[in-house]
Amino acid sequence: MQYFSKEKIREGIGLIFKAMVIAMLIIPMVLPTLDLYFLENLPDVPIEGEPSNLKKEDKLQELPEFDWNSFVSIRKEDIQKLKEEEKRLIEAITYLEAGTKPSNQILVAEVIRNRKRHPDFPDDTILVCNQKGQFETVKNGVPIKQNGDPIDMDSIPKMDEVYQKVFVEDSNVTEELLKKEALRKGLYNEKYWKGGALYFSNLDAVSEEVYAKGKYDNIKVCVKIGGNTFWRYWG
Repeated sequence: MQYFSKEKIREGIGLIFKAMVIAMLIIPMVLPTLDLYFLENLPDVPIEGEPSNLKKEDKLQELPEFDWNSFVSIRKEDIQKLKEEEKRLIEAITYLEAGTKPSNQILVAEVIRNRKRHPDFPDDTILVCNQKGQFETVKNGVPIKQNGDPIDMDSIPKMDEVYQKVFVEDSNVTEELLKKEALRKGLYNEKYWKGGALYFSNLDAVSEEVYAKGKYDNIKVCVKIGGNTFWRYWG
């Protein structure tokens, strides 16, 4: 029976340990090369419906390059179209509610803008204009005449100066008027004017029945201009 000396055993263990270390260092470097070799030499398996005689370079066609400039151009056109539709809707409501006088048109346009900024109303101008029960001159998103028929949008004049004043220069005529009236009445709480008017109505046309319900009793600060009464806060 053959016995191994302690020195031989230690020497054998050392060789095994060295082999394990070498394997741990070499295998990670060799595996990627082996994977690539096997992948490149895999046989082509025809896909159902695909001709089997296609060349590899035909199968590996690159995706078409994304045309960023064309994408940006299309998006600009869409945005510009939406802005023009929004502007025309604002002009229609403003014209139907305020008539032809620019100073009165500015007040109505400010109400639309102020509502967009206020948390109690939609944060989109078109949604503000189409909000149910808010503007009598709009029905199902379409500007209408007094008889309820859709109005010819070509008959609505463009109001570039009014739009520029309210939506670009950020005028605050209704805020200034309401503040002046509130202070005249000795009411110093900014809730009556800060941010400008959120509501307007032709109160002269409100029926006695509506008045009897007390809907307008809580309006403490308001200004009447051009047939419409403007206010910010109900109580």
